[in-house]
Amino acid sequence: MSELTLLETKHPDKSARRRFEGLVGIDAQKQRLLDDLVLMFAPKEFEDWRARHHPRGLPFADAGAASSRLLLLSGEVGCGKTALASSVATPLAERLEQRVLVLETPSDIRGWGKVGEISARLTDAFTQAKARAREFDAALLIIDEADDLATSRAQMQAHHEDRAGLNVLLKQLDLLAREKVQLVTVLITNRASALDPALLRRAASHLKFTRPDADARAALFHSMLHKTSTTERDIKALVEASEREVPFSYSDLTERLGRQALRRAWSADRAFDAAILRETLAELEPSPLIEVA
Repeated sequence: MSELTLLETKHPDKSARRRFEGLVGIDAQKQRLLDDLVLMFAPKEFEDWRARHHPRGLPFADAGAASSRLLLLSGEVGCGKTALASSVATPLAERLEQRVLVLETPSDIRGWGKVGEISARLTDAFTQAKARAREFDAALLIIDEADDLATSRAQMQAHHEDRAGLNVLLKQLDLLAREKVQLVTVLITNRASALDPALLRRAASHLKFTRPDADARAALFHSMLHKTSTTERDIKALVEASEREVPFSYSDLTERLGRQALRRAWSADRAFDAAILRETLAELEPSPLIEVA
């Protein structure tokens, strides 16, 4: 079996800070993920809050922060979840005033279909991650396309190897919850509905990413038109023009619309402004909806 190599990045990192700040329109998910991670890595903040507001005790909170070391991010392709997971470690490091290591599994985490390969590579990933995490103040293990590893056992097409891999993943998550290692697993999926219920129950938090609403689209347009002569009236017109029966996705606006409008402006030797975005919007169709619940 081929050796498994985790991609490593150390934080704080300037490029990660730029990526994190560039994720516009998902402020609620950014704040919630950061809060979840702070609770896991710095439970003293929770205890200080409890002491300030409930000096006589709060039985409901006796367990403190959740023992689970699993966070789940779900949403369509292009919604910003993977970019957020890989960049949130920098604001986390700044908040904790500590070093944070991010480890990402490779795209071939499943291997190539050999008997026992998925299980072995998953075990190896967690073993490597825990060993590296002990050298840092905090660490994240990011596993993208988690539905490839944790498909519900109730689905008829689930192969024996898939079931075995899921069992190993659940076992590793349970071990991580009991061990004293500063490592949190972040699972990312485009199809949360395909995940096994046992995995969903283990998640301390499930962050769902949806298509941008009017406020989120306004924030995106403000960001795209930063340092141009744009008024609030222009932004309102763009928000209205981008209202469709099937909503535009995050990447529809940040990637497809942005690139096409820039090309249009360059080709016509015009300024990149609200007018050219509206013209491009009129020719753009939202990407089809994909079930992710």
